[in-house]
Amino acid sequence: MKEVLVSATMSQWHGGQQPIDPKPKTIKNVVLPLDGSQSSRLAVPIARTLSKLYGATLHVVTVGKEVLHTKEALSHLGLTSEEMQGAVLDACSGDPAAAIVGAAQQLPSPLLVMCTHTGVERSSDDFGAVAESVLRVAPERIVLLAPERGDRAWVIRRVLLAHDGTPSSDCATAPAAEIAQSARAEVIALHVAARKAPHPEPGSLPAPRYIDQPQHEWPAWAGEFMDRMLAMGAPCSSVQFKLLVTGGQPGSEVAQLARDRDVDLVVMAWRGKWRSEHHATRVVTRTSGCPVLLVY
Repeated sequence: MKEVLVSATMSQWHGGQQPIDPKPKTIKNVVLPLDGSQSSRLAVPIARTLSKLYGATLHVVTVGKEVLHTKEALSHLGLTSEEMQGAVLDACSGDPAAAIVGAAQQLPSPLLVMCTHTGVERSSDDFGAVAESVLRVAPERIVLLAPERGDRAWVIRRVLLAHDGTPSSDCATAPAAEIAQSARAEVIALHVAARKAPHPEPGSLPAPRYIDQPQHEWPAWAGEFMDRMLAMGAPCSSVQFKLLVTGGQPGSEVAQLARDRDVDLVVMAWRGKWRSEHHATRVVTRTSGCPVLLVY
């Protein structure tokens, strides 16, 4: 993987525009579906940390054939009263995916947090049936966690913002900035300079052609790229920020960088559907080794 670090333009960038004023937290409710399995419980510390950072209410959603009473539900989920402190338990019945989506849609400004699968181990490209069904509804924000990550402690120190230079990727910038500022985390913005698309999205900002010649077009491109991200809500100079550019397959490059740099959270835009089983978003979610925030 060939990387170009273009942080030399950071002082000019910060002086070129004024940071936007702080905005109210965009997440008011964190929705955590649990099914009683050990795999689903791996998302508990992720959801708790995010609810604290956003100042949001944590809603634990469990779905069964019948609606369980509180004590029965907590026993089924393996949760203690201490773990549920400050949280709301939503016990539902019916189709799991429909109940999860319904619970989230009834709440203002929700963020879903769930594992990609909780049953048998899947291939590197597959999600579980419930996660796939939830994603078909295209929630505005969802954090997905591959259970293979295990139960390691989770603190957000480094956020990776994946951006491909298209306007539709801009929607991930402000959420990445918000959570980085709340967690006092470093932000790495990664642009993967893929091959030129035959029909590029209007307004796209493709990287210069030659990734190994930063002395030519790179300074101007980097300045324009970072100006765009600042306008969309990227962190101001109080948060450490880096821009990396690399070439290759977007999904594998983002996932590799996340692993190499010990990234704690990847933030990326998605279009509400998977174009193929090897779609970049799916690859990153399953192989980055950390939770992934998808912004629609």
